[in-house]
Amino acid sequence: MRPPPRERGFLMVEALVALAIAALMAALVFDTIWQMGRTAAVSAQQRHALLLARSVVAAASVPGVGSPIPARGSDGRLTWTITREAYADAAAEGLPLETVSVAISDAATGRVLARLSSLKAQR
Repeated sequence: MRPPPRERGFLMVEALVALAIAALMAALVFDTIWQMGRTAAVSAQQRHALLLARSVVAAASVPGVGSPIPARGSDGRLTWTITREAYADAAAEGLPLETVSVAISDAATGRVLARLSSLKAQR
């Protein structure tokens, strides 16, 4: 038994609508997966920057003459800058202190990813 002539093209329209919905859902899934990958990459870069900042602050805070680490440097795609200034609240008769601050930046964009500070006995 054949369907009436009015309904013959209906299956083709249904198939096209179903394909359009499937394509839309696939695009949403791929976009979500891409965003998750991008977020994971940014998170890993920030974690690496924080670990680098901790190690640079630790090396720059070693008491003694001179610094075991240069004021500017790089580690792969990350660069660091060390700034030092006298600690304002240090007691007059106490040990003179200085604040050691480290800023970690992305070398490609210049965006600061991490900042850490510490106190150190002045040279």
